Amino acid sequence: MPRLAVGGLWHETNTFALSPTRLEDFQVLEGEAITQTLAGTRTPIGGFLDAARHLELDVAPTLFASALPAGMVAREAYETLAGRLIDLVRRVQPHALLLDLHGAMVADRIDDVEGDLLRRMRQALGGLPIGCVLDLHANTSADFVERIDLIAGYDTYPHVDPYDRGIEVAHLLARLLAGEIRPVRRYAQPPLLIAAAAQATDRPPMADLMRRAHQAEALPGVLTVTVAAGFPYADVPFAGLSVVATADGDADLASTVARDLAAAAWAARGQFRAHSMPPDEAVARALALLEGGGSGPVVLVDAADNVGGGAPGDGTVLLEALLRAGARGAVVALRDPDVVALARRVGEGAELHSEVGGKTDDRHGAPVTIRGRVVRLARADFTYTGSYMTGKRVPAGWAALLDLDGIALVVRERRVMPFDQEELRVLGIDPQEAAILVVKSAIAWRAAYGDIARAAIEVDTPGVCTNNLRSLPYRRLRRPVAPLDEDVPYAADAAAG
Repeated sequence: MPRLAVGGLWHETNTFALSPTRLEDFQVLEGEAITQTLAGTRTPIGGFLDAARHLELDVAPTLFASALPAGMVAREAYETLAGRLIDLVRRVQPHALLLDLHGAMVADRIDDVEGDLLRRMRQALGGLPIGCVLDLHANTSADFVERIDLIAGYDTYPHVDPYDRGIEVAHLLARLLAGEIRPVRRYAQPPLLIAAAAQATDRPPMADLMRRAHQAEALPGVLTVTVAAGFPYADVPFAGLSVVATADGDADLASTVARDLAAAAWAARGQFRAHSMPPDEAVARALALLEGGGSGPVVLVDAADNVGGGAPGDGTVLLEALLRAGARGAVVALRDPDVVALARRVGEGAELHSEVGGKTDDRHGAPVTIRGRVVRLARADFTYTGSYMTGKRVPAGWAALLDLDGIALVVRERRVMPFDQEELRVLGIDPQEAAILVVKSAIAWRAAYGDIARAAIEVDTPGVCTNNLRSLPYRRLRRPVAPLDEDVPYAADAAAG
């Protein structure tokens, strides 16, 4: 029975964020802890495990390390985790390897972690067949594509298909092992950055690109097509949208598919826009919408403080605007471990007077003075029950629910991505009963709250995940690139290689 090694390194690195990502920030699963933790979840590795069982492959779990998106990964952390992963893969002597990778991981002095990891894998393991799942926000490099055998990238944002992509790449790898296919890959990357808020795959122009990719996958000889929208908050030379087409032994076919999709993305570049509203105007608009009747919360989208994009989650600009407007019924969550500790000292029912938020850096607003009542204190760990990574456990740590004269402020010990309603329900909050709900996210919040939102308003807040990419201090990004530069040349006919 063929032996399939399973593992991975997963991190989305925001190089503009000040908080570094250290070894202790990673959740490290090794050996059977991988299967015990991720079997039965709708994650890429959950897909690997289910596919391997169906295909009657022997699974050898190695190491999977993941951390919440944040700033640059410490070199020591990457060296330690990569070395351990490669050593464990070598020990189990597999016939093939499946990796769960993000695609936008950056370490100190290593712009392309995934490419570097594959280089080390090849040095240690030679021509071992390797397949991987990549996030839709991957910044895919030509070096990485050259060294991998099979890639299946997420097709959705919000991300509701990671499990399916795990199934897909596992089946392709099994066919490769059986000698049924001979994958050849071709890569194309137009000079195009896209703000995260403009990357939703359920609406144009990303929906159109994904439809074209799926049509290409139906062509005879095409094995898989990955369109990665890219992660614009990583200042690396190859950041941005990319296409990888994989064909069965036909390099010309793969080149044509990759080139055509890259050209289509480039032609649509003017449509990748994110529109946002000043905070006070957004709050006033939300209050006006509430007066018009209906059900469900008005969602205020604080994309610049996107926890899922590496922002600190302690931005205060929207909280200040809500307090100024006296927006009763609003729910806001932010990270401030000092305030959580204070709330735990004074206890439930007590009055609390403190400064909250704005303590990580000077990019997301200043600390705000608050006075309120501690309504609830709890360990806020929860399990995803919605469409995103269903079944995965989130170690959220302690949280305090404060009542600020009718505004519910959730203060957390740790950052939490607002991708599942359980993040609030665990504290006794019914999101559907909220009047206004602030989400520190760009698009992925829709997996949790899209179905119940009365309306959504993009808010122009400051932060390291801003929609205004021209405001970010890029130093290493290739130039010229749209939309940062004008009159950017692109020869689509020569793009695929």
